[in-house]
Amino acid sequence: MPSEPRHADPAPAEPSASDAAHAETPAFDAAHAETPVEPLASEAARAETPATPPANGAVATAPTTAETRSGSATAAAPRKPARRLARAARWVAPSLVAACVATLAGGAIDGAGVAGVLGTVATTGFLGILATPALFVASMVVRAVYAGWQPDRLAAELVEDGGGAPRLAGWVITLLLAAFGLAWAMFQSTWLLAARTAFKPIGVSFAQPIVAVGATLVLVALARPTTTLFAALLRRLDARWRRRGRASLLRPRRILAGTAVVTLGGGYLLWRLFAKPKLGPLDTSVLIAPAVALAVTWLVHVAWPRLGRARLAGGLASVAATLAAIATAMYALAARPSLTLEIWGDRPVAGFVIDTLFDLEDIRGGISIDTFRPAEQPGAAHPDIVFITIDTMRADRTPPYKGPAEMPALRGLAERGVVFDWAFASSNVTRRSIPSMAIGLHPNRVHGRVVGWALRVDPRHVLLAERLRAGGYETAGFLCCPGFWSPEVKTGLSRGLEHLVIEPNGVRLARSARAWLTTRERQASNRPLFLWMHFIEPHNWTVGVGEPRNDEERRKWYDRALANSDGMLGEVLAAFTGRAPEQAPIVIVSADHGEALGDHGHAYHSTDLYNSQMRVPLVMAGPGIPPHRVYETVSLVDMVPTILDLAGFKPPSNLDGRSIADLARDRRPSSPNYGTAFAAMIKDRSNPGGITAFVKGNWKIIETEGAVELYDIHVDPDERTNLAFERPVILRELRALLEAMQAAGDVSPFE
Repeated sequence: MPSEPRHADPAPAEPSASDAAHAETPAFDAAHAETPVEPLASEAARAETPATPPANGAVATAPTTAETRSGSATAAAPRKPARRLARAARWVAPSLVAACVATLAGGAIDGAGVAGVLGTVATTGFLGILATPALFVASMVVRAVYAGWQPDRLAAELVEDGGGAPRLAGWVITLLLAAFGLAWAMFQSTWLLAARTAFKPIGVSFAQPIVAVGATLVLVALARPTTTLFAALLRRLDARWRRRGRASLLRPRRILAGTAVVTLGGGYLLWRLFAKPKLGPLDTSVLIAPAVALAVTWLVHVAWPRLGRARLAGGLASVAATLAAIATAMYALAARPSLTLEIWGDRPVAGFVIDTLFDLEDIRGGISIDTFRPAEQPGAAHPDIVFITIDTMRADRTPPYKGPAEMPALRGLAERGVVFDWAFASSNVTRRSIPSMAIGLHPNRVHGRVVGWALRVDPRHVLLAERLRAGGYETAGFLCCPGFWSPEVKTGLSRGLEHLVIEPNGVRLARSARAWLTTRERQASNRPLFLWMHFIEPHNWTVGVGEPRNDEERRKWYDRALANSDGMLGEVLAAFTGRAPEQAPIVIVSADHGEALGDHGHAYHSTDLYNSQMRVPLVMAGPGIPPHRVYETVSLVDMVPTILDLAGFKPPSNLDGRSIADLARDRRPSSPNYGTAFAAMIKDRSNPGGITAFVKGNWKIIETEGAVELYDIHVDPDERTNLAFERPVILRELRALLEAMQAAGDVSPFE
């Protein structure tokens, strides 16, 4: 038989457009390379499968190559998202683990000192609610920016013969100088605007961007020539260095290390030499936990490539620990609110998180007011009480203490009531003295957090107004300062006040109070009244007159502010002139602290604990209070128990103050050698702290970081003669009492 003709092998076909596209797509090739195909097995399977006749006599055709490839791609398609998800997980994992480990480290720092392990874990959990996602996102962004810049490749491109990178060093120096120049331009422009304009927001908002843009354009224009100049100089220096066979000083890693050292060292010097002296004392302890968290985040990223197989176990453990801490925080919020409030009051970073996410006043508002009801004194009356505090009123400048200020209203109260000759504030700054006065605890036992110029008191504290309202009093507050008493600020100082008026202008505030009181007098309310007023005017005694040129002018302007405040006092008291003497309210006038006015080298307050800043007026007048003077030492911490006593209630036993109502009513004699008062400067972000004082009778001790002073304030009220070395026995006695008061600050007032 003739043999069948042999066919030559077909010539290789030209590649199609589709094939070319696949050849240029590495991902496609990789995907197919990772998916092995077994053509022989497939062919065998098709050979063993009988052909199915086509319907309607249609001719059966074999599958084309394109159809076969399409089927393979369809089979591999489900694997592509999985591989992409795995790559995304590998990219995300170090950032997530770093954020969790950093949260645990920062929480351990911030939670140190909170009661028990539960407190530390809950603090970490509260911190983690915000810190973990913030650190995670920040880490992802930084890594993405780093990958986009490709610094290793960039540095390699800048490396020249010999291994040095003078152009990189030139750019680094230029950037550092530009940053300093921009900061200097903004700083100087701010001072210029403050000196030449009223420094109103609209003017500053227009001027500052102009300065910023102008300075930036100048710096950009100078950047390239400056970089070229520095690069040329450094290239020459480095060449001389390398002539002796040494490695280049300008290797990229050395440049980056030097940049870090210069930046940190220069920043520290600028802070210590220029910023800190201008800003005064600042509490930077709040920055420790965030700094630790950032450092740990960086360390985890550095160590991540070296962890190998430990990455999975360590990563899962850190994520689980963070979630457990957050769950513990939620448990504390629901079942241990007192612990949550303790964290809020004592832990600055976790407290910020609690403050941001939860409304503490709402939690506090859920407590029934009846819980604070004081015990009644059997058969005692409940008179109206008007409590007026005048900011920054120094005792020896007022008429009851032989001062020169024109204050007829205060003089009249003193003539028909009681004057406490030696009354002392508990601190020399309003945010410490007012809460102490309103709560009845010494300032080192009042818990809270500084917000603006005020102290946001711990919601566990109970204020005087809350106690009186629970006892049936109608409570009202006519107060000067939104930053202290406005409900929006949430300091807690307005808790318990049913009627609240905030007005910085003392004249308008006094008129509002008189109008409200007049209306109330006409309505003949059957509830006793507690009214608290606070005037700010003496605090602002330099407003409108500028800086005094000498001490005489300083005292003159200050006395004028006191006289203006006395007019406001008289305006309020005029609302009660229609009452019979036996129905008159008990009026109490005092201050939150004094004013130095040049004494001991200081012009204002919040600087020391000498009498000029601590000794304040205390005058009471009303039914049952005969005209007399009390020479016994008293403290404004005594105000809560005293007012409760005068209002017909028994003062609680858990207060630091004592009732001096018996002294006010002249029911027991006073002795100049009796009575105590404690004062403290509490360290916070704008107060250096570290100074405490204790008064017992006529003796006063002041301790400042180990240095001690002792004065006989009845003989030497200006505190000019330190008797610490001459009276060692008295010094030891008062020092022991002072140390006991200092130690009491470590005892929780809530236990």
